[in-house]
Amino acid sequence: MRYDEYFELSEKNGWRVSDLDWSQLAAEDAAGLVSDFDRRALLATAVIEHGVPHYAEVWSVVEHLREHWELWQFTTLWTGEEHRHSYALSKACQVLGIAPEIAGDLHAVSCFPFAETQKKSCPTDCYRTVPGMLAYAVIQELATQRFYAMAAKGSSSPFLRRLFSEIGADEMRHHVFYRDALRDGFTASDDKTWYSEQVYLAASSFKMPHLIYDLQIDFFEGGDWNIGPDIQLPLARCFSFDVGLVMRLAARNPTMAAAPAAQPTA
Repeated sequence: MRYDEYFELSEKNGWRVSDLDWSQLAAEDAAGLVSDFDRRALLATAVIEHGVPHYAEVWSVVEHLREHWELWQFTTLWTGEEHRHSYALSKACQVLGIAPEIAGDLHAVSCFPFAETQKKSCPTDCYRTVPGMLAYAVIQELATQRFYAMAAKGSSSPFLRRLFSEIGADEMRHHVFYRDALRDGFTASDDKTWYSEQVYLAASSFKMPHLIYDLQIDFFEGGDWNIGPDIQLPLARCFSFDVGLVMRLAARNPTMAAAPAAQPTA
């Protein structure tokens, strides 16, 4: 997917914080429609989405990114869309009066050397390469979309159901762009063996942001259901540009251990 196509798709399907009736959330809270699960999902995601400046920095230190103009353009727009998620989730916490519960975690996020730590999580420095970072983003965005879909399904609040759904739709569009950029990069690569190796190393070293921050672990990793099995087949399709790569990943199966779990809704 080219950047211009994504931009127009985003303009057509995107949303704004001002589109939401925030008085509705307060009314739902007063009526008892905001569950404990809703509150925990808001708190956990508000913490992790607070790290948007770090996520921009993660891309800024990828080697040779400037040689991939459309990808570089996309990452600037992507950062803005991710900040919308952070702002909306934070505002929801404020409306519900639960924001003080995560003040310490938000401060910890702001002080954490995320980009440096994320790069070090791949011992071969694969996350400084374009294919390695694209592979990370492909997995992370898909896992995040699946989480928001589950959060929307488990929500008892119509307002939060919409908010989680809107964020999840953004994450899926992000995933598709990164997926297509990864595939197109392989097609254009003069060294496909090296390219596939970076993808393999990135998938093998993958950790979701909450594991890198070491925050909100009980929420994301707790419960008795996991999105790992749900994303395996879609990821196999994402990496199907190289059958050998898919076979290596299937043998290692890193996503089962790396993909986040979520709390049960009942």
